[in-house]
Amino acid sequence: MSKWKNVKIRQELLEQVEKELQQGQKAEKLPSLSEFVADAIRRRVETMTKERVREYLEREKQNTTAQLQEQRYYTSKHVWARLTPQSTVQLGVSDYFPQQLVGIVYVETRPIGETVTKNQPFGVVETVAGWPFILHDLYSPIEGEIVKVNQEVLDDAFVLNGDPYKWIVEIQPNNPDIKKEVEALLSFEGYQTKLAQS
Repeated sequence: MSKWKNVKIRQELLEQVEKELQQGQKAEKLPSLSEFVADAIRRRVETMTKERVREYLEREKQNTTAQLQEQRYYTSKHVWARLTPQSTVQLGVSDYFPQQLVGIVYVETRPIGETVTKNQPFGVVETVAGWPFILHDLYSPIEGEIVKVNQEVLDDAFVLNGDPYKWIVEIQPNNPDIKKEVEALLSFEGYQTKLAQS
């Protein structure tokens, strides 16, 4: 621990001791000095631990978010695509809808087994950006067949407001060279630049 932190903690402990002594004198019950100091140190360490836990959790959340962003490619219509190890493609929405358009309240997709065409809708999200609520088409960046839908998202669209990196549909692409097609989409940095320009 660095010197200035030691000094700061010692100062805080002294202030806590003075405060507790004043309160103890008013209540006419003073613990032994060793008990008092031990209790003051314990409380301060607990407070510091809680502060550090929050800090680490926030840092972990930021690292996880950055990692998730890097694993995806984006379209200018706020849909992300992620290639799975099975060479299918998961599609979801960026945080544009929950952040810029207040929030998502409803999601609907085409059913499993249906074919989606590139640059055509595979589903819709409804946001509270206006009244009545506004529907936004979700455009597929690839062509293929829907092989899975994320029922968790369909049952409770609000989860996307807290975690926009949940997938909505999974597509079996028609293109055998799908990796190249997905990687031709916008990177996260490119997507952010596009957002800033619009």
